[in-house]
Amino acid sequence: MTEKKRRMVKVNFTGKEALEGRVFDTTLADIAKEAGIFDERRTYGPLNIILGEKELMEKVEAELEAMNEGEKKVVKLLAKEAFGERNPQMVRVIPLQNFLEQKINPFPGLVVRVANAIGKVQSVSSGRVRIDFNHPLSGRDVEYHVELVKEIKNKNEVAETIFEKYYSRIPNSKKETNEGKLTITLSPELIKNLGQINEAVKKIAKDFDVEIEFEEDKAVQIEKVKKDENVGHVHGPECNHAHEEEEETREKKKSEEKSEVKEKPKSIHKIADEARGQAKKENNFDVTRDSSTTIQRPKKK
Repeated sequence: MTEKKRRMVKVNFTGKEALEGRVFDTTLADIAKEAGIFDERRTYGPLNIILGEKELMEKVEAELEAMNEGEKKVVKLLAKEAFGERNPQMVRVIPLQNFLEQKINPFPGLVVRVANAIGKVQSVSSGRVRIDFNHPLSGRDVEYHVELVKEIKNKNEVAETIFEKYYSRIPNSKKETNEGKLTITLSPELIKNLGQINEAVKKIAKDFDVEIEFEEDKAVQIEKVKKDENVGHVHGPECNHAHEEEEETREKKKSEEKSEVKEKPKSIHKIADEARGQAKKENNFDVTRDSSTTIQRPKKK
C-alpha cells in the first residue's frame, strides 16, 4: 500500500455556533468586523497548516484531507467533537483576597486568563469569587466554514512556512533558504534545549523533501565567553576572601526567601492549575495557551 503524501495548506475559516449562527472566530478581517469580534492585535489571513500534525480538530482535518485547492466546505461538529461537554468540576470558588493581592477587582462577566486556563467570573459574594473554567463554547454544537486556499508545494516556500510556524517567535532566530534547504541559526543554549523539537521538525521537513540544518549563533557564543571571563575569580596572594562571605550572605537570603514563599497561601494561578488538573480526569479537552484560533485542536490527555 502506497503511503499517503503529507500536505501543507493555507486555510481560511469562519466558526459559528450551530444553533444561533453567531460567529465566534474567523481568519477573515471583514467577517470579524461585521460580527463585532475584530481584534487589532491579531493578524488576519489564511493559516498555514500541516495536515497530519493534528493542528486542527479531527473532523475538520479529515475534511480538508479530501479537499482540493480552492474548494470550500461546511464542517458540522457536535459539542463532544468540538470543545467538549460542560464539566461541573471546572467551576471553582476562589477567595476574593487572591484577586485583590494581584490588584484584580473581579465582577460577573469578567474574563480572566489564569496560568494555562481562561475563566469567566460568574459571581462575587461573601469574599468568594465563582469562576467557570469551561471553554465558552463547551456543550455547544458548532460549524466551521472552511476554504482550502492553496496547497504549498514549492520547496523554498515549504521551508519558509516551517520556519514561520516553529521558530519565527524565538528571539534573534535567523533563517536562510536555498533550493529546498533551510538553515536556522539559534543561540547555543536554544539548540541544546530544543534538541528533541528540532529533530521532530527535521522529520516533518523531510516529508516535504526539505533539509534543515541548525547553526549556532557565533555572536552569542562570543558574548557568553566575555561574560564568563568577567565573572571568573582567581584567588591571588592579596585576596582577602571577602567575596566568599558575600556569597554565603546571598545564599542565606535566597534560602530565607524560599521559606517565605512556601508559607504563602496558594496563588490564583495554582488554584486554577489544580482545577484544570482534576478536570482532566473527566474531560478530554483542555484550554491551549496562546492558541491563535479556536479551530486548533484542543490538547488531549
